[in-house]
Amino acid sequence: MRRFCTRKSGAVTVAVAVALAMGLAGTAAAESARGFYLSQSLGLNLAPEVELRGNSNDRASRCDEFINPRYAEVPGCTDPNRGSGAGWSSSFDDATGLLAGTAIGYRFTWRLRAEVEWFYRRSAYDQTSPVSSATGDTLGKLDGEIQRADNRIGTVSSQAIFGNVYVDFPRQGRLTPYVGFGVGVGRSKLDYGDLWARNPDPAAIGTAAGLPNEQEVRRNLAATTTSKQGKLDDRLTGYQIVGGVDYAMSDSMSIGLKVRWVRLGQFVAEGIAWERLRSHQSQLRLDGSEPVTFRIRTADALSFAGVSLEMRYTF
Repeated sequence: MRRFCTRKSGAVTVAVAVALAMGLAGTAAAESARGFYLSQSLGLNLAPEVELRGNSNDRASRCDEFINPRYAEVPGCTDPNRGSGAGWSSSFDDATGLLAGTAIGYRFTWRLRAEVEWFYRRSAYDQTSPVSSATGDTLGKLDGEIQRADNRIGTVSSQAIFGNVYVDFPRQGRLTPYVGFGVGVGRSKLDYGDLWARNPDPAAIGTAAGLPNEQEVRRNLAATTTSKQGKLDDRLTGYQIVGGVDYAMSDSMSIGLKVRWVRLGQFVAEGIAWERLRSHQSQLRLDGSEPVTFRIRTADALSFAGVSLEMRYTF
């Protein structure tokens, strides 16, 4: 009986020792999984088609003192709160470009990590598109008085800071797949241009019809242009969904393939003055008392998909 108890006691001792060893090993593995890391990525992005919508506080050309010195005789032209309701839109095809990023992160366990990431993307649209639809006074003028009405997008770029959280799946050999989610804020810029050119033939200027100084207005308005070229920018918040797979080159270094889909907010730029408004300053009055500005916005939120190669170094 004593021998049996002794054997049983010895077995328990061995089992406890094994459990402690396994616990210490698990703790050591968990501890070794923790730590900071740095990563860099480089790849390409694909941005979907974009529709730009514009509107302004401009009024009918007959209310423009530069064009019609007798504007005060036209009903409604002396009311500074009475706009023309002019609006327009243009559509652009999808675009591709560069995607680059860098991040610093911390691994809490072998499965969970978090990071702060900076990324830059540049989508090269480089497209000129005719105004496809218009409202207010602009609609009627597109029938012949305005010979050309074009909008242009050069590039759309974004620089953003995101906070990301990742879940790593069990390693398959040297491969570790993962998924992640992040939210952030950044600055987006849009290379924008437009050109509105009126018919050089005074007889085609329907805006002047019925005015007491009709011929004068026809001559003043014929062949005039309205244009703007420059960078527009807006601060946008957004989120991203990320996935990929890493290949362990060593205990501290890995390379991998990373894919993401990023959705930012709707781009809006306001208070933009034209460089030329009907071939003069962006204002309605000679004394500058009624400046004219416009707003450009995207119909939907800016977004893009990206794929990149990533290198990660763990401290």
